[in-house]
Amino acid sequence: MLVQKQIDELLALRASEWLEILPNATAEQLREFEAWLCESRLHVQEFLEIAEIEFSLNGLDPQRQQDVESLLKRIAPKVAALPARTPAGPFSSPQKKRRPWRLGGIAAAACLVIAVASLWFLGGSTHYTTSIGEQRVVELPDASVITLNADSQIKVRLEKTRREIDLQRGEALFRVAHDTRRPFRVHTRAGFVQAVGTQFNVQERVNGDTRVSVLEGKVRAVSTSGQELLLSAGQEADVRLDGSIARREHAMVANTVAWRQHRLIFDSAPLDEIAAEFNRYSQSVHLRLKGLERDKHRFDGSFDATDPQSLIEMLSKEPDLAIEREGRDVVIRAR
Repeated sequence: MLVQKQIDELLALRASEWLEILPNATAEQLREFEAWLCESRLHVQEFLEIAEIEFSLNGLDPQRQQDVESLLKRIAPKVAALPARTPAGPFSSPQKKRRPWRLGGIAAAACLVIAVASLWFLGGSTHYTTSIGEQRVVELPDASVITLNADSQIKVRLEKTRREIDLQRGEALFRVAHDTRRPFRVHTRAGFVQAVGTQFNVQERVNGDTRVSVLEGKVRAVSTSGQELLLSAGQEADVRLDGSIARREHAMVANTVAWRQHRLIFDSAPLDEIAAEFNRYSQSVHLRLKGLERDKHRFDGSFDATDPQSLIEMLSKEPDLAIEREGRDVVIRAR
Protein backbone atom coordinates (compact mmCIF):
# COMPACT_ATOMS: atom_id res chain seq x y z
CA MET A 1 0.00 0.00 0.00
CA LEU A 2 2.88 2.36 0.78
CA VAL A 3 4.40 1.80 -2.67
CA GLN A 4 1.04 2.43 -4.35
CA LYS A 5 0.61 5.64 -2.34
CA GLN A 6 4.01 6.84 -3.49
CA ILE A 7 3.11 6.00 -7.11
CA ASP A 8 -0.16 7.94 -6.80
CA GLU A 9 1.65 10.94 -5.33
CA LEU A 10 4.23 10.94 -8.14
CA LEU A 11 1.46 10.69 -10.74
CA ALA A 12 -0.40 13.65 -9.23
CA LEU A 13 2.84 15.62 -9.13
CA ARG A 14 3.53 14.90 -12.80
CA ALA A 15 -0.02 15.93 -13.80
CA SER A 16 0.44 19.19 -11.92
CA GLU A 17 3.75 19.78 -13.68
CA TRP A 18 2.10 19.33 -17.07
CA LEU A 19 -0.61 21.79 -16.13
CA GLU A 20 2.08 24.37 -15.37
CA ILE A 21 4.04 23.59 -18.54
CA LEU A 22 1.12 23.74 -21.00
CA PRO A 23 0.60 27.54 -21.13
CA ASN A 24 4.12 28.03 -22.54
CA ALA A 25 4.79 24.58 -23.93
CA THR A 26 7.12 24.11 -26.88
CA ALA A 27 6.26 21.81 -29.76
CA GLU A 28 8.51 19.12 -28.28
CA GLN A 29 6.85 19.44 -24.88
CA LEU A 30 3.43 19.09 -26.47
CA ARG A 31 4.53 15.87 -28.15
CA GLU A 32 5.81 14.62 -24.80
CA PHE A 33 2.49 15.56 -23.19
CA GLU A 34 0.54 13.63 -25.83
CA ALA A 35 2.78 10.58 -25.32
CA TRP A 36 2.35 10.81 -21.53
CA LEU A 37 -1.44 10.90 -21.87
CA CYS A 38 -1.41 7.85 -24.13
CA GLU A 39 0.65 5.78 -21.71
CA SER A 40 -2.26 5.05 -19.38
CA ARG A 41 -5.85 5.94 -18.73
CA LEU A 42 -4.71 6.77 -15.18
CA HIS A 43 -2.70 9.65 -16.65
CA VAL A 44 -5.82 10.95 -18.37
CA GLN A 45 -7.87 10.64 -15.20
CA GLU A 46 -5.23 12.31 -13.02
CA PHE A 47 -4.77 15.21 -15.42
CA LEU A 48 -8.53 15.83 -15.58
CA GLU A 49 -8.75 15.80 -11.79
CA ILE A 50 -5.86 18.23 -11.43
CA ALA A 51 -7.36 20.39 -14.18
CA GLU A 52 -10.69 20.48 -12.35
CA ILE A 53 -8.93 21.67 -9.21
CA GLU A 54 -7.15 24.33 -11.22
CA PHE A 55 -10.48 25.21 -12.81
CA SER A 56 -11.87 25.85 -9.35
CA LEU A 57 -8.86 27.92 -8.38
CA ASN A 58 -8.84 29.94 -11.61
CA GLY A 59 -5.43 29.34 -13.10
CA LEU A 60 -4.75 27.87 -16.56
CA ASP A 61 -3.17 30.10 -19.20
CA PRO A 62 -4.67 33.49 -18.23
CA GLN A 63 -3.08 35.24 -21.24
CA ARG A 64 -4.23 32.54 -23.71
CA GLN A 65 -0.67 31.82 -24.75
CA GLN A 66 -1.39 28.19 -25.59
CA ASP A 67 -3.57 27.43 -28.62
CA VAL A 68 -5.09 24.26 -27.21
CA GLU A 69 -7.87 24.15 -29.81
CA SER A 70 -5.35 23.89 -32.66
CA LEU A 71 -3.53 21.11 -30.83
CA LEU A 72 -6.82 19.33 -30.31
CA LYS A 73 -7.73 19.57 -33.99
CA ARG A 74 -4.33 18.20 -34.99
CA ILE A 75 -4.61 15.18 -32.69
CA ALA A 76 -8.30 14.38 -33.20
CA PRO A 77 -9.94 16.60 -35.83
CA LYS A 78 -13.32 14.93 -35.45
CA VAL A 79 -13.62 15.89 -31.79
CA ALA A 80 -14.99 19.37 -31.18
CA ALA A 81 -13.59 21.51 -28.38
CA LEU A 82 -15.97 22.50 -25.62
CA PRO A 83 -17.00 26.16 -25.73
CA ALA A 84 -15.95 28.54 -23.00
CA ARG A 85 -18.61 29.04 -20.37
CA THR A 86 -19.27 31.63 -17.72
CA PRO A 87 -18.60 30.46 -14.16
CA ALA A 88 -21.53 30.13 -11.85
CA GLY A 89 -22.38 29.12 -8.30
CA PRO A 90 -19.43 28.53 -5.98
CA PHE A 91 -16.93 29.31 -8.78
CA SER A 92 -18.26 32.88 -9.19
CA SER A 93 -16.83 35.81 -7.33
CA PRO A 94 -18.10 39.42 -7.54
CA GLN A 95 -14.72 40.67 -6.34
CA LYS A 96 -12.67 39.03 -9.10
CA LYS A 97 -13.83 38.71 -12.70
CA ARG A 98 -12.46 35.63 -14.43
CA ARG A 99 -11.06 35.66 -17.92
CA PRO A 100 -13.19 33.46 -20.23
CA TRP A 101 -10.06 31.74 -21.59
CA ARG A 102 -9.27 30.25 -18.25
CA LEU A 103 -12.48 28.28 -18.34
CA GLY A 104 -12.30 27.67 -22.08
CA GLY A 105 -8.68 26.58 -21.72
CA ILE A 106 -9.61 24.06 -19.07
CA ALA A 107 -12.49 22.79 -21.20
CA ALA A 108 -10.30 22.55 -24.29
CA ALA A 109 -7.53 20.85 -22.33
CA ALA A 110 -10.03 18.36 -20.90
CA CYS A 111 -11.42 17.76 -24.37
CA LEU A 112 -7.87 17.26 -25.62
CA VAL A 113 -7.27 14.63 -22.97
CA ILE A 114 -10.49 12.82 -23.85
CA ALA A 115 -9.63 12.99 -27.55
CA VAL A 116 -6.20 11.48 -26.99
CA ALA A 117 -7.69 8.74 -24.84
CA SER A 118 -10.30 8.00 -27.49
CA LEU A 119 -7.60 7.21 -30.04
CA TRP A 120 -7.17 3.85 -28.32
CA PHE A 121 -10.61 2.80 -29.55
CA LEU A 122 -10.38 4.15 -33.11
CA GLY A 123 -8.04 1.48 -34.44
CA GLY A 124 -4.85 3.54 -34.06
CA SER A 125 -1.57 2.16 -32.76
CA THR A 126 0.76 3.33 -30.02
CA HIS A 127 4.43 2.52 -29.50
CA TYR A 128 6.07 2.00 -26.13
CA THR A 129 9.83 1.79 -25.72
CA THR A 130 12.23 1.35 -22.83
CA SER A 131 15.86 2.37 -22.87
CA ILE A 132 18.82 0.46 -21.44
CA GLY A 133 18.27 -0.09 -17.72
CA GLU A 134 14.64 1.13 -17.80
CA GLN A 135 11.53 -0.89 -16.98
CA ARG A 136 8.05 0.44 -17.62
CA VAL A 137 4.47 -0.46 -16.70
CA VAL A 138 1.74 0.41 -19.21
CA GLU A 139 -1.97 0.10 -18.38
CA LEU A 140 -4.18 -0.25 -21.44
CA PRO A 141 -7.73 1.14 -21.63
CA ASP A 142 -9.13 -2.41 -21.49
CA ALA A 143 -7.46 -2.79 -18.03
CA SER A 144 -4.72 -5.09 -19.36
CA VAL A 145 -1.26 -4.30 -18.00
CA ILE A 146 2.05 -4.65 -19.83
CA THR A 147 5.38 -4.56 -18.02
CA LEU A 148 8.25 -3.86 -20.41
CA ASN A 149 11.72 -5.12 -19.64
CA ALA A 150 14.74 -2.92 -20.34
CA ASP A 151 15.67 -2.13 -23.96
CA SER A 152 12.32 -3.32 -25.34
CA GLN A 153 9.70 -2.02 -27.75
CA ILE A 154 6.06 -2.88 -28.48
CA LYS A 155 3.30 -1.57 -30.74
CA VAL A 156 -0.25 -1.72 -29.40
CA ARG A 157 -3.42 -1.77 -31.51
CA LEU A 158 -6.78 -2.03 -29.74
CA GLU A 159 -9.79 -2.58 -31.98
CA LYS A 160 -13.44 -3.54 -31.52
CA THR A 161 -12.89 -7.19 -32.37
CA ARG A 162 -9.26 -7.81 -31.39
CA ARG A 163 -6.26 -6.63 -29.38
CA GLU A 164 -2.95 -6.86 -31.24
CA ILE A 165 0.50 -6.36 -29.72
CA ASP A 166 3.73 -6.45 -31.72
CA LEU A 167 6.80 -7.25 -29.63
CA GLN A 168 9.33 -5.55 -31.86
CA ARG A 169 12.27 -5.92 -29.52
CA GLY A 170 13.07 -7.33 -26.10
CA GLU A 171 10.72 -8.77 -23.50
CA ALA A 172 7.40 -8.03 -21.81
CA LEU A 173 5.08 -9.47 -19.19
CA PHE A 174 1.37 -9.34 -20.04
CA ARG A 175 -1.54 -9.40 -17.60
CA VAL A 176 -4.55 -9.67 -19.88
CA ALA A 177 -8.03 -8.47 -18.96
CA HIS A 178 -10.69 -11.07 -19.77
CA ASP A 179 -12.64 -10.24 -22.94
CA THR A 180 -13.80 -13.21 -25.04
CA ARG A 181 -15.03 -10.86 -27.79
CA ARG A 182 -11.56 -9.45 -28.39
CA PRO A 183 -8.71 -11.99 -28.51
CA PHE A 184 -5.38 -10.70 -27.20
CA ARG A 185 -2.44 -11.60 -29.44
CA VAL A 186 1.28 -10.90 -29.05
CA HIS A 187 3.18 -11.13 -32.33
CA THR A 188 6.92 -11.76 -32.78
CA ARG A 189 9.09 -12.75 -35.73
CA ALA A 190 8.60 -16.43 -34.87
CA GLY A 191 4.79 -16.42 -34.55
CA PHE A 192 2.21 -15.23 -32.05
CA VAL A 193 0.75 -15.99 -28.63
CA GLN A 194 -2.99 -15.72 -27.98
CA ALA A 195 -4.76 -15.37 -24.64
CA VAL A 196 -8.14 -14.26 -23.34
CA GLY A 197 -7.53 -13.60 -19.67
CA THR A 198 -4.20 -14.69 -18.27
CA GLN A 199 -0.66 -13.63 -17.38
CA PHE A 200 2.34 -14.61 -19.46
CA ASN A 201 5.84 -13.50 -20.41
CA VAL A 202 7.17 -13.21 -23.98
CA GLN A 203 10.86 -12.85 -24.74
CA GLU A 204 12.51 -12.45 -28.13
CA ARG A 205 15.80 -14.29 -27.79
CA VAL A 206 19.17 -13.54 -29.36
CA ASN A 207 18.73 -16.18 -32.07
CA GLY A 208 15.29 -14.83 -33.05
CA ASP A 209 13.26 -17.54 -31.29
CA THR A 210 10.44 -16.54 -28.93
CA ARG A 211 10.22 -17.91 -25.39
CA VAL A 212 6.71 -18.01 -23.89
CA SER A 213 6.26 -18.47 -20.13
CA VAL A 214 2.80 -18.77 -18.56
CA LEU A 215 2.22 -17.50 -15.02
CA GLU A 216 -1.58 -17.79 -14.89
CA GLY A 217 -4.30 -19.25 -17.11
CA LYS A 218 -3.62 -20.67 -20.56
CA VAL A 219 -2.22 -19.39 -23.84
CA ARG A 220 -2.01 -20.73 -27.37
CA ALA A 221 1.40 -20.42 -29.04
CA VAL A 222 1.39 -20.48 -32.85
CA SER A 223 4.46 -20.55 -35.10
CA THR A 224 4.78 -19.04 -38.59
CA SER A 225 4.28 -22.52 -40.05
CA GLY A 226 0.96 -22.90 -38.25
CA GLN A 227 2.14 -25.35 -35.60
CA GLU A 228 0.26 -24.81 -32.32
CA LEU A 229 0.83 -25.63 -28.67
CA LEU A 230 -1.46 -24.99 -25.67
CA LEU A 231 0.41 -23.90 -22.55
CA SER A 232 -0.90 -23.76 -18.97
CA ALA A 233 0.37 -22.00 -15.85
CA GLY A 234 3.94 -22.98 -15.01
CA GLN A 235 4.78 -24.09 -18.54
CA GLU A 236 7.21 -22.66 -21.09
CA ALA A 237 7.90 -23.19 -24.77
CA ASP A 238 10.20 -21.85 -27.47
CA VAL A 239 8.53 -20.78 -30.73
CA ARG A 240 11.31 -21.09 -33.27
CA LEU A 241 12.04 -19.22 -36.47
CA ASP A 242 12.08 -22.50 -38.39
CA GLY A 243 8.35 -22.91 -37.64
CA SER A 244 8.64 -25.50 -34.89
CA ILE A 245 7.58 -25.23 -31.23
CA ALA A 246 9.40 -26.99 -28.40
CA ARG A 247 8.00 -27.31 -24.89
CA ARG A 248 10.65 -26.67 -22.22
CA GLU A 249 10.96 -29.45 -19.69
CA HIS A 250 11.49 -28.58 -16.02
CA ALA A 251 10.52 -24.96 -16.64
CA MET A 252 11.02 -22.46 -13.80
CA VAL A 253 8.70 -19.61 -14.69
CA ALA A 254 9.51 -17.70 -11.49
CA ASN A 255 13.15 -17.53 -12.59
CA THR A 256 12.14 -16.36 -16.07
CA VAL A 257 10.30 -13.32 -14.73
CA ALA A 258 12.82 -12.49 -12.00
CA TRP A 259 13.89 -9.58 -14.24
CA ARG A 260 11.05 -7.60 -12.65
CA GLN A 261 13.25 -7.43 -9.54
CA HIS A 262 16.36 -6.83 -11.66
CA ARG A 263 17.50 -10.41 -11.10
CA LEU A 264 18.89 -12.54 -13.91
CA ILE A 265 18.71 -16.29 -13.29
CA PHE A 266 20.31 -18.64 -15.82
CA ASP A 267 20.04 -22.40 -16.19
CA SER A 268 22.62 -23.75 -18.62
CA ALA A 269 22.23 -20.59 -20.70
CA PRO A 270 24.59 -19.90 -23.63
CA LEU A 271 27.02 -17.08 -23.04
CA ASP A 272 25.67 -14.90 -25.85
CA GLU A 273 22.22 -14.86 -24.20
CA ILE A 274 23.73 -14.06 -20.82
CA ALA A 275 25.70 -11.16 -22.28
CA ALA A 276 22.63 -9.85 -24.12
CA GLU A 277 20.58 -9.85 -20.91
CA PHE A 278 23.25 -7.91 -19.00
CA ASN A 279 23.56 -5.44 -21.86
CA ARG A 280 19.89 -4.50 -21.35
CA TYR A 281 20.77 -2.90 -18.03
CA SER A 282 24.20 -1.28 -18.30
CA GLN A 283 25.12 1.84 -20.26
CA SER A 284 28.64 1.98 -18.84
CA VAL A 285 29.66 -1.59 -19.70
CA HIS A 286 28.84 -3.46 -22.91
CA LEU A 287 29.68 -7.16 -23.10
CA ARG A 288 30.84 -8.34 -26.51
CA LEU A 289 31.72 -11.90 -27.55
CA LYS A 290 34.44 -12.49 -30.10
CA GLY A 291 35.17 -15.76 -31.86
CA LEU A 292 33.27 -18.02 -29.47
CA GLU A 293 31.20 -21.04 -30.45
CA ARG A 294 27.62 -20.41 -29.34
CA ASP A 295 26.90 -23.62 -27.44
CA LYS A 296 30.36 -24.30 -26.08
CA HIS A 297 30.04 -22.05 -23.04
CA ARG A 298 26.92 -22.40 -20.90
CA PHE A 299 26.47 -21.22 -17.34
CA ASP A 300 24.12 -21.37 -14.35
CA GLY A 301 23.78 -18.60 -11.84
CA SER A 302 21.78 -15.80 -10.27
CA PHE A 303 22.97 -12.22 -10.76
CA ASP A 304 22.05 -8.63 -10.05
CA ALA A 305 21.16 -7.31 -13.51
CA THR A 306 22.78 -3.96 -12.75
CA ASP A 307 26.10 -5.54 -11.76
CA PRO A 308 27.83 -6.88 -14.91
CA GLN A 309 31.14 -6.85 -13.03
CA SER A 310 30.01 -9.93 -11.09
CA LEU A 311 29.69 -11.84 -14.36
CA ILE A 312 33.01 -10.51 -15.64
CA GLU A 313 34.77 -11.70 -12.49
CA MET A 314 33.22 -15.15 -12.85
CA LEU A 315 34.21 -15.44 -16.51
CA SER A 316 37.76 -14.29 -15.78
CA LYS A 317 38.23 -17.50 -13.80
CA GLU A 318 37.38 -19.68 -16.79
CA PRO A 319 40.64 -21.20 -18.11
CA ASP A 320 39.63 -21.06 -21.79
CA LEU A 321 38.29 -17.47 -21.79
CA ALA A 322 40.15 -14.17 -21.98
CA ILE A 323 38.70 -10.80 -20.91
CA GLU A 324 39.84 -7.58 -22.58
CA ARG A 325 38.61 -3.99 -22.25
CA GLU A 326 38.13 -1.70 -25.22
CA GLY A 327 36.60 1.52 -23.95
CA ARG A 328 33.16 0.68 -22.57
CA ASP A 329 33.26 -2.70 -24.29
CA VAL A 330 34.33 -5.77 -22.38
CA VAL A 331 35.44 -8.29 -25.01
CA ILE A 332 35.12 -11.97 -24.12
CA ARG A 333 37.11 -14.27 -26.41
CA ALA A 334 38.78 -17.67 -26.47
CA ARG A 335 42.33 -17.95 -25.17
